[in-house]
Amino acid sequence: MHILQLLPALDVGGVERGVLDLSRGLIARGHRVSVVSAGGSLVEPLIRCGAAHERMPVHDKSLITMRRCIPALARFISAAGVDLVHARSRVPAWIGYVAARAAQRSFLTTAHGFYRPHLASRVMVWGRVVIAPSAALGQHLVTRCGLPKERLRVIPRGVDLQAFAFQPPPEERRGPWRIGLIGRLSPLKGHAVALQACAELIRRGLSVKLCIAGDMPRDPMRRRLESLASALRLPDAVEWLGRRDDVVPLIASMDFLIVPSIYPESFGRSVIEAQAVGRPVVASRVGALPELIEDGRNGLLVPPGHPRLLAEAIERLIRDPALRARCVEAGRRRAEAEWDVERMVDRTLAVYQECLTKPRILLWKLSALGDVVLSTPSLRAVRRQFPEGHLALVVGRAAYEAVARCPYLNELFIYDPRGKDRGIRRQLAFLRRLRRGAFDLSVDLQNSRGTHLMAWWAGVPVRIGYRRKLGWLLNRGVRLPRVVLTPIAHQHHLLRQAGLAPDGDALELWPSPADEQAARRLLGSAETQAPAIRVGIHPGGSPRWKTKRWDLTRWARLCQALAQRHIQVVVTGGPEERPLAEALARMTQAPLLVATGRTSLMELACLIKQCQVFIAHDSATLHVAAAVGTPTVALFGPTDPARHLPSTFVGRVIKHDLFCSPCYSPRCRTITHACMRQISVEDVLQAIADCGLRIADVPITNPKSL
Repeated sequence: MHILQLLPALDVGGVERGVLDLSRGLIARGHRVSVVSAGGSLVEPLIRCGAAHERMPVHDKSLITMRRCIPALARFISAAGVDLVHARSRVPAWIGYVAARAAQRSFLTTAHGFYRPHLASRVMVWGRVVIAPSAALGQHLVTRCGLPKERLRVIPRGVDLQAFAFQPPPEERRGPWRIGLIGRLSPLKGHAVALQACAELIRRGLSVKLCIAGDMPRDPMRRRLESLASALRLPDAVEWLGRRDDVVPLIASMDFLIVPSIYPESFGRSVIEAQAVGRPVVASRVGALPELIEDGRNGLLVPPGHPRLLAEAIERLIRDPALRARCVEAGRRRAEAEWDVERMVDRTLAVYQECLTKPRILLWKLSALGDVVLSTPSLRAVRRQFPEGHLALVVGRAAYEAVARCPYLNELFIYDPRGKDRGIRRQLAFLRRLRRGAFDLSVDLQNSRGTHLMAWWAGVPVRIGYRRKLGWLLNRGVRLPRVVLTPIAHQHHLLRQAGLAPDGDALELWPSPADEQAARRLLGSAETQAPAIRVGIHPGGSPRWKTKRWDLTRWARLCQALAQRHIQVVVTGGPEERPLAEALARMTQAPLLVATGRTSLMELACLIKQCQVFIAHDSATLHVAAAVGTPTVALFGPTDPARHLPSTFVGRVIKHDLFCSPCYSPRCRTITHACMRQISVEDVLQAIADCGLRIADVPITNPKSL
């Protein structure tokens, strides 16, 4: 794989040296590495180890400069064949995030600081995976920055144990005790605390020298610290070592290292390097430092910002040779066990492979129940293509039960624009939830402008769907087929064009044993002895599409005819269709089992499965019947069965073609509803017989009048 790392510059520092260590390890394992930065002293060793470097001003916080860097970086990503973009600082992360989306590449971040939860830092938790070098920083990102815990990976930094070879302290020492403090000059690093602790040690009669490395001669902080040292009368007790690249001999020249930070450290690289070389460490009990030091075993911990307590800890090490020896031995042993750079490289490589082989995929199906049932072959196909991926489906409130137990999905997002997600603020909150999922791929089975826009707003880098208006929101758009396809074939065409292999046409539902028991109890509650033959009917449907409905009087005549043939009729439907079922019961003398409004979706599926034949308009129950394998008589009028019936449909379709059909209109333009009126009760009885159900030839009687 080809990994691109982004950071502001490649000067000497913990983050920069970590990038160099990781690059060496990845290249040694046969991978390609590119680094984009503003340059620095570590560019030459980076190139020597086999990595490529591209100089860009990604350190510049100017919005104009950032805007110019984005297209240049996107072109570099595409031209170089980068597989994954890894950002390690906020400004490069903003540039890398947008460029990675434009180039359709995965994006991840490593957080190196306890960021405040404001806009500038928000991008650091937008990575597909977010790496934190310590558990303390990881907890901060979760609790303060809103990072979902499942996207967090804690990978401590490593130290090259060969380069940082163990160098035992000299048995005989001369001169003052050398106390090292390595790090950039910053008020947060506790240099002032170290100077005050040094003054305290001298007052106690100890000969010490504080050796400060990592400063710059003209740094204003250096001048302030020099003034403090002068005020404390420490000019001869402080040695300013400046900027140093020879870290190993520098550490070996010290007797102790101190890390007196007063602000939480994200890790503490100098701690593990000192432990590897074999020098005791005294550090503040803040941030990640307690994760590196077990107080009294491999070092000492003190409260931050307390010079006297820091001085006491150093004095304790000076006066207790056994404690020093114990800290040296335990520190090296733990460095070998936990801080080896090879371990860090392997764990980071595992994250990269996870991003590329276990994609997070967001699918969309916000339409009615029947369309959601018809999408189950596509869900199965995507899962088969990505067996280890994370699959999530955005589904409407009314239809979520159809996929609530779908074994192909890891996550469901229920979108309810007329309820809990009503209004702009709540819809934006829903989109933020999707964005937090950091999905790699969007497969739009809904194919509406709204879902295209939502996928784009959710920050999904690869967006697949049929091109419609606002097709620019898709970056892997597919042209609509010019021929009429069945619903499943229509989805299969999209999957093939997107490089995904279909997996058959079979519809699926996943009722539980409790659903099956509920259906059996409902059937057993009939007042009359249940006949050997059972036919289910669904006289209702969408209230918007009354043109799809067969006349209720004919349903009553059909129920009468079936009852005269000793066939039990089960009436199904939702709670809103209960009045319709009651009106049907009043119109016929046939003993009906009215299950309308008494079942959940999965219980309805089990109920239909218990029927020998099912009869319905063009509605969701047709697809439910097809999913459970019940032969069905489908009554079609204003719609085209070629576009709506699944290929796995078993049964008979009754449709009388007229000059105006299919009109796809919820209002009949001829006012006659002829397409449905021409379907007779005899047509339906014959279709039932064609489904293999033997019925006696009994004359049809008229239903009771209303």
